[in-house]
Amino acid sequence: MEKHVFKVSDMNCNGCVATIQKGLEADARVESIDIQLSKKQVSVSGDLTTEESAEIIRNSGFNPEQSTEKKGFLGSLFSS
Repeated sequence: MEKHVFKVSDMNCNGCVATIQKGLEADARVESIDIQLSKKQVSVSGDLTTEESAEIIRNSGFNPEQSTEKKGFLGSLFSS
C-alpha cells in the first residue's frame, strides 16, 4: 500500500472536501483518505500510483500538486 500526499490549493470549503472524498471513495483501490481543509492537503493510501491518485482528484475538478513534505522523525532528520 502506498501513501500519496497532495496540496490542493483550490480546495476552499467543505463542499470541495466532500467532492474529492466522493471521487476517491468511488475507486476500490483506495484504502484510506485523510483530507485536511485547513492545510489544503489530501492524503490517499491504497494500491494506486501517485499519478492515478492525482487523476482522481483532477477528475473531481481540482488541481492537486504532489507534496514534498516529509513525515515523521526520519523525515525531520533529512529535511533541508
